[in-house]
Parts: sequence; C-alpha cells; structure tokens
Amino acid sequence: MRKIICFCLSAVLILGAFCGCDNKKKTNNDNNGQSVTENVSTTALITDSIDNTGKQFLGKWETYKVKVNGEIYETFYEDYLLSSVCRLEITDDNKAKYYDNLNPHGKERVMEYNWGITVDENGNDVLHMRSPDESFDCTVSQGEMIMTTPYYGDEADVYYLLPVSEFTVVETTTEAGLDKVDYSKFIGKWEATEITMGEEVYTENLGDYPVNVSFQLEMNKDNTASMSILNSSQSYKWEPEKKAQLYLWNDMEGFVMTIKSGTLVLDNENPESRFVLKMKKVDQFTEYDFEAAANDIPDENILLEPEEESTT
Repeated sequence: MRKIICFCLSAVLILGAFCGCDNKKKTNNDNNGQSVTENVSTTALITDSIDNTGKQFLGKWETYKVKVNGEIYETFYEDYLLSSVCRLEITDDNKAKYYDNLNPHGKERVMEYNWGITVDENGNDVLHMRSPDESFDCTVSQGEMIMTTPYYGDEADVYYLLPVSEFTVVETTTEAGLDKVDYSKFIGKWEATEITMGEEVYTENLGDYPVNVSFQLEMNKDNTASMSILNSSQSYKWEPEKKAQLYLWNDMEGFVMTIKSGTLVLDNENPESRFVLKMKKVDQFTEYDFEAAANDIPDENILLEPEEESTT
C-alpha cells in the first residue's frame, strides 16, 4: 500500500478523517455507479526482452497475503478481506487493471496501467506495471505472483497473488433504483463552516487558518470531486447510496454526504476517530494566500525556546 500522506497544521494535529491515508492510487468513477475507473493516460515502457508476450502473467489474480511496513497479513488487512486489497487483471494488449475495495462502504476502484517485460540477471521475466502516478514489478514462480512497489528495497510493500477464474464479489451498501433520482443539489462548490474532530469543534479557525479556506470541496457531475485540504488538493469519487444520500471516498477513507437545511454534511461514521464536516454552497471559493500566512507563523523552536531578552 502507498505510504500515508497526512495534512496537519501548527497548533492543531488533524488525525484520521481527511488525513487518513493508505497506499493506493488515484481513482475515477464510471457511469454505472458501481465501479470507479482511473481515467489516466498511461506511459509507454521500454523493454529489453525479445519475447514480450508475458503469457505467464495474463489473466485474473487476487491477493491472499500482503506485507505492509514489514508486517504480514494473511486473513484480513485493516479489517478488510485480502481479496479487497488487490484484484489484478492483465491482458495481452499490454494493459492491466487493478481493483480494490479499501473503503468503509466497499466501493470499487479501478486503476489502469500499461505493462512491459524485462529479464532480470537470473533470466526471469519481470512484468513492469506503470502509470503516471505509480508502478509495480511482478514476477511469477510456481503459480504464484509476487508484486512489489519498486525503488523501496527491503521496505517495499509486497502483494502475494494467486490466479482465479472469477474475482471475489464484494458486497456494497448501495440501494437499487437510484438512477432516476436528481442529485444536482450536491453539485457545485462548497466551503467549510464547521469542523468536528473527536470532541473538538472548530467554527472560526483551524489552527492558524480560517475554517472556510481549510476545506473547500467541488462536486462534479461526472461522479468525481476534488477537495482542497489546507491548500493541498485530493481527488475523490462519489456515488448515490440512498435517495437523499451520497458516498464520497478515496483510498481507505469514506464519508456519507447529506444536505440538511441547505448545509452539506460529511460524516466519516467512525466513533473512534470522529470527523464531521459542515459546508455551505458558494459561487466562488474564498481566496487565501497560504504561503504568506505560513511565513507569518512563528517558528516552532521560537515558541518552545524563546530567546532571552538582552540585559545590556
């Protein structure tokens, strides 16, 4: 899994919720509402081998074991079945699709890759999966595929996969018959008015920054969304779950979305790491100079160890 990327403020540590992170890839949603496809332009690979067919890699594969941060998981990973971690389909057109369901409501993501073959120093074929954002190296031995994240050496995450005729089906919470429901009221730009993290509620400032510029969300008609979190952009996908409820997710985090009296409410439904975000709709996002503001924040060392005033 991809290493966790967290957002934090001086004076406030933002834990869980939107700062949650895992080890996965970017996502996109298809028009059927049940799966999400990463719509990226993959890059071509240069290969050294003469036979680039990769026959032993072709087909469907599922994880039965993973190693993350040096720890082995053989039944569940973070309360998810291991089949939810990686379902891989490699086809003979030098394309590959990576499926996962690592979010609380089991929504599927699909990431697309190009692949090519090289031969290592021992004469073994190595399949390299590449996209603009991520890469994996795969080998097959005795019917088992081992997939690693390159460039990390001994610290690389490792996926162990076995071939399957059909992928394991992951149950979701989505109601049927939502294709006729109008969700246009969710579409548009939204800014935070209130942030609840654990027992703390913020309505004016989050650390050194105004609440309304700390979280800014844009919901798009194509089931995609982008969130500016402390001036750092994150991509999300959304899908109807009930007649008045959407689900927003990315990687291992997800949020139920409802509108109450004109206020958009995002709730991670996690009592152990509670995060609730209330937002108002705006025509344009409030502009804020984060760089200038950061320069005005006192250095942490000055706060912890202030210089003594001169007595001379």
